[in-house]
Amino acid sequence: MNKYRIEITFVSNDRIEARVDARNKKDALRRLMDSEAFMDFASQCGDILTTSVETEERDETIDESRFVVTSVNGKEGWYVVADLENRIKVEFKKGHYNDMQKVTCFGECADALTQATALREIGDYLFKNFKELI
Repeated sequence: MNKYRIEITFVSNDRIEARVDARNKKDALRRLMDSEAFMDFASQCGDILTTSVETEERDETIDESRFVVTSVNGKEGWYVVADLENRIKVEFKKGHYNDMQKVTCFGECADALTQATALREIGDYLFKNFKELI
């Protein structure tokens, strides 16, 4: 699968920026437009004015040196994973990564799309290297 960056501008000047994994550009646009979140947002914005779908270069490997995992002092069973490149940290309880986590930025944060990608990569890194914690 390839990674695509999609930008959609509506007549109301509202915009959607998204990253989608898909086989081709047409599939990427379909996947986004079929999502419930898109349909809810689009129903409030009116007609689509412009659509742009661009292929992104895909990094097949995640640089594992950018992540640090440590336990939290004074909180039994809690851990922190930090993404040093994107300056995001996630504090979570062992065995409850998906339902008990606190995400914070340290330093200047990246845009929302970059943050979302970083959080997905943090989850991928933990799954690959620390399954017993998540």
